[in-house]
Amino acid sequence: MRASPTISLALSACALALVACSSTTGTPGATDTDAGAPDATAADANDITPDDSPDAAPAESEDASTALAVGSTARTTAADGLNLRTGAGTSNAILTSMPCGSQVTVVGGPTTGWWNVKFGTQTGWASGLYLVAEAAFRPSVCGGDAGHAGDAGMSTDQAAIFARAKLAVGYSYFWGHGSWRDDGTLLGACSGTCGGCTHTGQYGADCSGFVAKVWQVPSASPITTDLHPYSTYNFFNETPHWSVVPRAQLKPADALVYNANGAGHIMLFESGTDPWGSIWTYEARGCSTGVVHNLRVAASTFIAIRREGL
Repeated sequence: MRASPTISLALSACALALVACSSTTGTPGATDTDAGAPDATAADANDITPDDSPDAAPAESEDASTALAVGSTARTTAADGLNLRTGAGTSNAILTSMPCGSQVTVVGGPTTGWWNVKFGTQTGWASGLYLVAEAAFRPSVCGGDAGHAGDAGMSTDQAAIFARAKLAVGYSYFWGHGSWRDDGTLLGACSGTCGGCTHTGQYGADCSGFVAKVWQVPSASPITTDLHPYSTYNFFNETPHWSVVPRAQLKPADALVYNANGAGHIMLFESGTDPWGSIWTYEARGCSTGVVHNLRVAASTFIAIRREGL
């Protein structure tokens, strides 16, 4: 049974804020940044639920750029093109602009969030914020064929799960809750660090409330109905409406969940051919971000679970 929201929690976690700076000297329309890559050692969410097992993203979780490695193949994701520069940082000269989806070979780095890459016959530096591992590249980022969850080939149930998830993107992080609207209004707002965070508005979700709603467990309910039936403790340790599957067998609409030492996090898996590398997810990531659709890495502490009927 889920404990009362009035239970006092000592645990808190810090949200990771990423600030990107667009170049003012680059090729018009092309993108790069000197803000640096995410700090992989920091917690990436403060997703805490008011029950006996608080929900908080583990400190070892990483952002997708950390999955890049020297010798690997990567793709560019900047919609208007990514600048290839002579050095790490926007103060360096531009060699060329790489179209979205360009394939590059990683030859060095990272240096303050920039990677040394080879594009065609040219070698230079590009911002890691707009590079993803080849295995996780999704053509729809560049306007191409998505080939991802909710498209042809997905079951009706999978498509319905992603339809609900997409409607939630942009809604606020609401500790111990799970509801949103289908018109993208009344998003709400979260401030502070949860569990001492402050929320304004009627709608929003935390990580476990979000997954329970998109999965429609334990039973079907309108997305506008506020419910929070499970914590990450339940998702990690129990199997009333889902089962554990090998991470290597992840498929769209499965979830990745972590829970240990009173902390945990859960997110909806969308795509990425390497489940141990960069993957696309939907998740209520934290107070500073709310519900997002993002590319990230799941640490080895996450297990895969699949809802019954999928």
